[in-house]
Amino acid sequence: MPTVNVTSIKYSVELVTETGKSYLINEALLSLKWEEQINELSQRASITLSNTKADDTWLMNLAKINCLIFIYAEWGENDQGQTFTGSIADRVNTISSNDYTEPGISKKKLVFSGIVWEWQYTSATQKEITLTAYDRMIQLQQSKDFKYIKAGMDTKTIISGICSDWGIPLNYSWNTIIHEKKTYSSNTISDMIFDLLEDVRKKTGQKYIAYFKDNQLVICQYGMNQDVYVFDFENTVSTTNKLTINNLVTRVKIIGKEDKSGRAPVEATINGDTGFGVLQEIVRHDSNKKLSDVQKEANTILKDRGKPVETITVEAPDLPFLRKGDMVQMGAGNLLGLFFVEGATHTAETRMMNMTLSRKYET
Repeated sequence: MPTVNVTSIKYSVELVTETGKSYLINEALLSLKWEEQINELSQRASITLSNTKADDTWLMNLAKINCLIFIYAEWGENDQGQTFTGSIADRVNTISSNDYTEPGISKKKLVFSGIVWEWQYTSATQKEITLTAYDRMIQLQQSKDFKYIKAGMDTKTIISGICSDWGIPLNYSWNTIIHEKKTYSSNTISDMIFDLLEDVRKKTGQKYIAYFKDNQLVICQYGMNQDVYVFDFENTVSTTNKLTINNLVTRVKIIGKEDKSGRAPVEATINGDTGFGVLQEIVRHDSNKKLSDVQKEANTILKDRGKPVETITVEAPDLPFLRKGDMVQMGAGNLLGLFFVEGATHTAETRMMNMTLSRKYET
């Protein structure tokens, strides 16, 4: 397993203007962070700049809505970059696991690429520009559509069709099931994708991860990273571990189709751990589903919500390349063993990151 010297980490930000001209804006940086969170397809970057001049032009006139932002990170003297010869369009569509040597930016890894989505200028003692940028998946989070899906199609085929409609390559290596008929009316594209993936998760009991990487929407299982980094007492700043039984379910009752008078039969009752008392959820069985499939959904509910919900957050020195879905090993606070990253926020000025984790055994 490689070792990262966090004191050697350096960050660079490149701005590509609407004319296609590139600027390194490191000297103007006041703050820099990027993050990806659970239930979001898109990475987000937040950047604050001092309104200095570049080529005799104020940055506020260069850094505009729809300009491109690239964030690079460099660590260690042994990283060997590869030359990246793609166009600007190629780069904005790419977050890669490879190291690149950019013109004027040696041995740096591209950790974020996106489009300026929000712009704000503040004129005070220090004149500042605040930019919020998103990767390409923001299109799927903010676009709505109507879609009819006929019964009998599998998950991968459906999502491949959605991605094809939006010109986005798909790398799908997770489970797939046959779906019932579905109609999406004015739903966001990302909500459609998550709804389909949730159907698979409920039926198989397996978790998934979905994010943008290597110019693709990647949908895969957790823990696909080759290197599993260790966070112990020496390199972890703090851990927070919270438990709650809010939203707990210990019994699921399956209700059949209502008759003309409005009465519905109880077709099955499935108990989980009722040590916390009976906290009941209802699942309806309609004519489009087999009872066995509904029972699987009920068991998935008990698996998901049948025990106290644990929230784990960790503050540690930054690993700029860490992505949600990666597996890490913890040995700090009361956390011991393997965990999955559910979300991560990287803060460049402090060289720190905040992670939200889940325990590996929960998958």
